[in-house]
Amino acid sequence: MTLASGRDLLIAAEAGNYAIPGFNVSNIELALGVIDAANAHGAPILLQFNQSNLDHIGGMHAAAALGRALAAEATVPVGVHLDHGASVAMVRAAAQAGFTSLMFDGSTTPLDANLRGTLEAVAIGMEFGLAVEAELGHVGGREPGVATSESVMTDPASAKRFVEETRVDSLAVSVGTAHGMAGAVRFDLIAELREATHGLPLVLHGGSGVTPSDLTESVRAGIRKVNISTEIHSAFVRGLTSGDGPRGNDPRPALRAARAAVAEAAAQRIELLGAARRA
Repeated sequence: MTLASGRDLLIAAEAGNYAIPGFNVSNIELALGVIDAANAHGAPILLQFNQSNLDHIGGMHAAAALGRALAAEATVPVGVHLDHGASVAMVRAAAQAGFTSLMFDGSTTPLDANLRGTLEAVAIGMEFGLAVEAELGHVGGREPGVATSESVMTDPASAKRFVEETRVDSLAVSVGTAHGMAGAVRFDLIAELREATHGLPLVLHGGSGVTPSDLTESVRAGIRKVNISTEIHSAFVRGLTSGDGPRGNDPRPALRAARAAVAEAAAQRIELLGAARRA
């Protein structure tokens, strides 16, 4: 299957009323595990990299090369997404490196500063033909590589202005979740934000730990992409420390067990988001 653009994935998700799973990965086994799940369940996905993921995997070019190579071998559409790009320079670097989807995150800055940065990021997206995600309000919690503070719910009136002025392709919104294993979702706010943004694809960050019923209801309310990180990283650690530990000098049995645990966790989220059998 050819490498997928973030825009094409979002368009298909909107048309099919499901959400794209965005899996944050920080090593090759995590990436292979989520692709195993996507292949097995016929699901389009995004491989995502935030600053912490990039630091661990070897930088922007290494992440882009890994993502693009694995996407080329997958049997389903796979995009490569920059998650929580902290600066316009970082967004440009990702586009130049070969990412197929971009996020600029100015959510910890005042609204006007977030608007200015997002406008610059959208211009880069237009230059490279790439979709741009932004964040308004602020999704708090804790996650390596993500600048967080206390959660601030997304205001529908501000979202309307933000989307009309920036023309972003999708908007990450704060509706009760948090980065890490936590979060109760406000479906009424999702509905208000969808109306205020004229049906723009909305993104739910902090998808790990959200209950199955809340995830499926979020998709019904208009969420079209869900970020998942803590859940698959936790599965990786459990698999790595299971009975299939390193044998002598060979770490590969333990890594294979970790990859399988990631695939199992990823498959559950793929099904809940309605992404299975959409490829």
